[in-house]
Amino acid sequence: MAESLHGTLFLMQIRVEPLPLVKRYPLTISRGTSSGSSNLKITVTHDDIMGFGEFTPVSQTTPVETHETATAQLTEIQPLLEAISPWEFQAIEEATEPMGRAAFCALEMALHDWVGKYWGVPVYQLLGGDKRRIVPTSVTIGILPPDEAQERVLEYLSRLRPRSLKIKLGSPAGIEADKALLSAVRAVTPADVSLRVDANGGWQTIAEAQAMLHWLAGQGVEYVEQPLHHSRDTELPALFVGRPLPLFADESCRLPADVARLAGCVDGVNLKLMKAGGIRAGLRLIHTAKAHELSVMMGCFGESSLAIAASVALSPYADFLDLDSHLNLNPDPFTGLLWSEGRVLPNDTPGLGVTSATPIASHEIKDK
Repeated sequence: MAESLHGTLFLMQIRVEPLPLVKRYPLTISRGTSSGSSNLKITVTHDDIMGFGEFTPVSQTTPVETHETATAQLTEIQPLLEAISPWEFQAIEEATEPMGRAAFCALEMALHDWVGKYWGVPVYQLLGGDKRRIVPTSVTIGILPPDEAQERVLEYLSRLRPRSLKIKLGSPAGIEADKALLSAVRAVTPADVSLRVDANGGWQTIAEAQAMLHWLAGQGVEYVEQPLHHSRDTELPALFVGRPLPLFADESCRLPADVARLAGCVDGVNLKLMKAGGIRAGLRLIHTAKAHELSVMMGCFGESSLAIAASVALSPYADFLDLDSHLNLNPDPFTGLLWSEGRVLPNDTPGLGVTSATPIASHEIKDK
């Protein structure tokens, strides 16, 4: 052991375990179908306190991060962190600089959970958030045949009573299939439940995207996310001019540095902690977006309540939320988040406020 920056002896330990997740319903988007994911549970232990974090495989980082790469990085970084206190975030960021963003996010998540437990306060309060400002989250409907989409909507309305639905469009079958799906959903959705659309970059031309935006505006859709593939960001200014609906960037926005590039091309950006690199990086992205007068949405990948809890802790600063992946798990291995009137809320226990709900299985679920 060695002295920390605060002059105290520390021995911070990190443990990495498989956390396979199985979806209640497979989710299909423009890029393919996922029935689950091979996540990781990260445990940081010091002074008889344990903090927990979650890693999710992310294709939106360079290089692509998998549970194998994250396990290797988190294992290799252990000796560099033993002499650092869990709350010395600046020193930890410097020591872990070569790590992938999603792997670091998982570690930093566990550190925030530890610090909250150490001081006896919820993480959202550590971040200065007011949970009364948390807005309802959308619940996602994937690309499905119209009759199956209606069944899914009715099940979600009965079980969850959401205030917003996000409909995945950008179908490989083309925009007529998108229109049929959206029309079917609209037919069974109450007027007081808003509809939002995420094309995941699936529309093939700017003319196709423009046509869909105008059609969707006529269907009462609230906004559209990622209309064009992120490789075609140079076409966003032309789509932005005369847009009938607000546009949000997801795959096109990964880091705070992307926000300035997108200002004037979109109305808002989608922050996901795994691709941004953690809670502190997420807060930097939020401040950057607000400085450029952009709205902020917070989204997620295939995550359990553990990772969702970290996003919920930051969610009082967001304008729109899409934090629903834990609602589509069977089972969710963690419990503790609250659901009230379409909102995902933290409880007031110290840290992230979630605990293990079920034993972690030994098998892995692969993305299709």
